[in-house]
Amino acid sequence: MYQKILICALVLYSSMLPASANSNAGENELTSQDLSTVVTEAKSWRGTRYRYGGKDKNGIDCSHFVYAVYSRIFEGYDYRKAGEYLRDSTFAPTKAPLVGDIIVFPAVKGLSEHVGIITDVDDTKFIGAQTSTGVREASFAPGTYWGKRPYKIVSLLPEE
Repeated sequence: MYQKILICALVLYSSMLPASANSNAGENELTSQDLSTVVTEAKSWRGTRYRYGGKDKNGIDCSHFVYAVYSRIFEGYDYRKAGEYLRDSTFAPTKAPLVGDIIVFPAVKGLSEHVGIITDVDDTKFIGAQTSTGVREASFAPGTYWGKRPYKIVSLLPEE
């Protein structure tokens, strides 16, 4: 009887600990909550007009948009140009994207590079600062404008 009470108390206590104390993960591990917060922050920018070199809600370009969102969630996050995400060792390509991951469209056939944030994996949607629409969700499903372009999805790696 006392063993059952003790086990229940330990289970209850451990469920109240922060996630990092509850697992073998380091305190810098990315969580689904972090990535969900990224999407919430990204969506708060909807309607912001596109402006090349823009860095705020008066007008923003794609790489500054991703930087503005990620730097609010992840302390010490550095600015990167769109194409740099594919060469940056703090990111890893993924074939199993999560909401909040970054989608990169490399420059091809006269089209400039572009970057955005995945908002819906199942419906293949991302949010980004597009020249034609400003900050808005778009589809990268096959057959759509963005789906016809080559792209890669990268995940921010946890700090070690």
